[in-house]
Amino acid sequence: MIDFERRHTLWTLALVLWASTSLVSASQAPPSPPSDAEARVALGRFMADRAAGGFSGVVIVARGGTVLLERGYGFLDATKTVPAAADSVFTVGSITKQFTAAAILTLEMQGRLSTADPITKYLPGVPDDKRAITIHQLLTHTAGFAPVSGDDLEPIGRDAFLRLIMSRPLAHPPGAYEYSNVGYSVLAAIVELVSGRDYESFLADQLFAPAHMSDTGYSRPKWARNRLAHGINDDGTDRGTFGEVAIPNGTPGWHLLGNGGILSTVGDMYRWHQALSGESVLDASAKAKMFRKWVDEGGGTSYGYGWSIEDTPFGRLVMHNGGNPFFFSDFLRYVDRDVVVYFSTNSRDRAMRRLARPLAQIALTGRVIDAPALTFTAVVSAAPSSGPAARWNVPEGPAFAASARLLDAVAEPDAAKRRQRVPDVFAPALVERRGIDALVELLGRLKGDIGSARLSRIEESRDGSSAITAVRLHFTTPGRPAVALTLMLDPPVRSEGATRVAGIALELGD
Repeated sequence: MIDFERRHTLWTLALVLWASTSLVSASQAPPSPPSDAEARVALGRFMADRAAGGFSGVVIVARGGTVLLERGYGFLDATKTVPAAADSVFTVGSITKQFTAAAILTLEMQGRLSTADPITKYLPGVPDDKRAITIHQLLTHTAGFAPVSGDDLEPIGRDAFLRLIMSRPLAHPPGAYEYSNVGYSVLAAIVELVSGRDYESFLADQLFAPAHMSDTGYSRPKWARNRLAHGINDDGTDRGTFGEVAIPNGTPGWHLLGNGGILSTVGDMYRWHQALSGESVLDASAKAKMFRKWVDEGGGTSYGYGWSIEDTPFGRLVMHNGGNPFFFSDFLRYVDRDVVVYFSTNSRDRAMRRLARPLAQIALTGRVIDAPALTFTAVVSAAPSSGPAARWNVPEGPAFAASARLLDAVAEPDAAKRRQRVPDVFAPALVERRGIDALVELLGRLKGDIGSARLSRIEESRDGSSAITAVRLHFTTPGRPAVALTLMLDPPVRSEGATRVAGIALELGD
């Protein structure tokens, strides 16, 4: 059960670049915020619509220290007998990484390590190819470790995990960015070895207690089972709670520990936001490190320590998401506006995983200004493919032509020619917002993620006038998880007129 809904990484990419013409551009003044009462009404209507569409999970939205929405929707289990409530417990997925980063910074505040230290200072048996790696590089995904090291469900211990990853070659030389769960599990091992305590206990005492978070951890909180969200299998049957599947013995294996899997509530995650807004956990110097834009992720965001960072028309946004095929969580903090959104869901519908930005936009402006959730209906079978040239054989039609142009640009081996293709592939609003360099880099990332895959099917999303607003391309590679590439189109296809790609989301799984 690999935690896959994470930003900017091979097989774990969750990159969203929506840039439709309805977005507020960087040169425009953002709309005035609604009153608390207006925001509550708009948020309630939005979530009522999503609940009617099948959303199940928990949501909190707050602004300026005032909670505007905090409640559960739908059910925690497949049998729909346990309703979700505001205090229901879900896994936070890769949002766990910010707790690991905060633990490292806490140890630095205590004078017990430095983020500039090489890992050889704390880890035994580090081979020559990894001896120069620093804690800072682990925190920023620039250490060179592979994205994953094994199945999250494998009950591997800390020392066996360290021997395993130290014996394997690096995915690339240290210095380049590649999102890595492995690196954050190594950080968790350093937390244990430096503190002399187990990872969860250290977090509970040093982070969660001062933040007044009593409902967060792997297994230390003794939650009643009727508070725990269940995963839903592909056939609609109940998979059980996350803890029953991934933490059956109270402690997860080290392919997961430190990089994902912690469980929490919306209330505790809001208290974590409040703690980070003050200095009850991290001092100003530590927070400056955590939220510094250390490394470019591509697509307009940077990575700090356990957070992605983006400059928006509403000021600085720090964020992270996490999940797997059964659960998803998203955490947005517009720190200049003191607006925070957090939600968790066990919905399997991907449209129900794209709620955070619309919720934040309602709190900021009173309305949704981003691209709406998509419903894909028409399914087109892709032509059989037998070789590389036929692998991305796209059907005829203007919507599919935009897809074909993008795939041709992805396949283009010459970087200069790939750059020349950007204006023909991407909508002008996206080029203006993100810049050509970022989009050229994005094409290279896509080549790494789908370059060896075969196109298996295509779906269309249409609006009320039957115009095609988006297409979703499904790719398969033997022995690897499926990949879905969603392309927003601008303008929507109503005739044979030209359209371009206005936004992209690349996600793992069907």
